[in-house]
Amino acid sequence: MGYRNSALYTLKYVAEMLEEDEDFLRGCSIEMFSEDGCLSAYDGYPATELSETVVLFTQDGIDNLRHRRRAQGYR
Repeated sequence: MGYRNSALYTLKYVAEMLEEDEDFLRGCSIEMFSEDGCLSAYDGYPATELSETVVLFTQDGIDNLRHRRRAQGYR
């Protein structure tokens, strides 16, 4: 079995890496699921359904974001 990167990257990190607006990527992330490499985490206790989440991406998620940007005509 090959090496799998298990790192997670925050929305802010990915926006800086891709030189993209955080709001644009947040909009893309709404349509993504864990199978697409997009996860949500709570940063405060206790978490409720009204708590704001931290958006995280796997390497596959970053690749999916790149694909979505190209499909929408972005760089």
